[in-house]
Amino acid sequence: MSGGLGGIATQVLPLFGVVLLAWGVGRHVPRAPKLISTVLVYAFIPLLVIDKVLGAEPSELMVIPPMMFAVAAAMALPARWLSGRIGDRFDPQLLSASFSFFNVAFFGMPVASALFGEAAVSTIICAFVGTALYGDTIGYYLVARTREGKRRAASKALRIPLFYAFVLAVILKIAGVEVPDGVRPVADTLSTAVSVLGMAVIGFNLAGVKGGDLDIPLLGRILAVRQASAVVLVAIVLALEAAFVGILGMRERALVGLIALFPIAANVSLFASLLGTREKDAAILVALSSLLSLLLVTLAVAVMGAVGVG
Repeated sequence: MSGGLGGIATQVLPLFGVVLLAWGVGRHVPRAPKLISTVLVYAFIPLLVIDKVLGAEPSELMVIPPMMFAVAAAMALPARWLSGRIGDRFDPQLLSASFSFFNVAFFGMPVASALFGEAAVSTIICAFVGTALYGDTIGYYLVARTREGKRRAASKALRIPLFYAFVLAVILKIAGVEVPDGVRPVADTLSTAVSVLGMAVIGFNLAGVKGGDLDIPLLGRILAVRQASAVVLVAIVLALEAAFVGILGMRERALVGLIALFPIAANVSLFASLLGTREKDAAILVALSSLLSLLLVTLAVAVMGAVGVG
């Protein structure tokens, strides 16, 4: 591993500073979350996907997105099981989205870069594409239908450009198109901007949270079930890939394995902001899962370093 724990501290901890800064000024800029969310969902994230897919290994594109799509879809099952036990204490649609959305882009890119260098970011983007193809279609629909109704929510889900950006990127890659060297600094800046702005939305939405909004036992139960489910499901897809496909190397498997420890995606907060629904619940859950993930990823990286992974 190129950076290890020091690299994670350098690249990931500043993002939590962004959350704190946005939280501090959030009350003064109430429109910021929706504006930033719109820019990310409809412009920056699609451009980032095109750039990283063009630089990804073809074998990774064939294997990792379907694996992570399957994990994201399967995570709806433990979410439904838990929803049946906590009743109306937490919105079931938001719960399902929170289980299926992994913060692969905003949190995962800095982690991958810190551990294995910029070359590893394309692996993370392949995983992001898999989870986002589920989250930005079915996941968005689940969050949206609470406020918009089923028909309108489905219509809005079809307008999310990530799927179309991915298809375009694959076509361009098959055609042999490469990102010009002169564009590379802009593309690298875009990666940083996506991480910073995504975490800022969490902070902005947290600005409206009060102490009475926190149900710690319930939130702890949600995060525990989600974490255990993610570890089990990611382990299953990695075992199946190793047994029947065998394309991924040790580094790629380590990165995909780490995704099981990644927090709930800031996309849950982005979509809640876009739709104006349950922004506080989404922000609280994303923020707490981010803190938990930082601890778990740090421990996992320490273990990986001890056994010489990477």
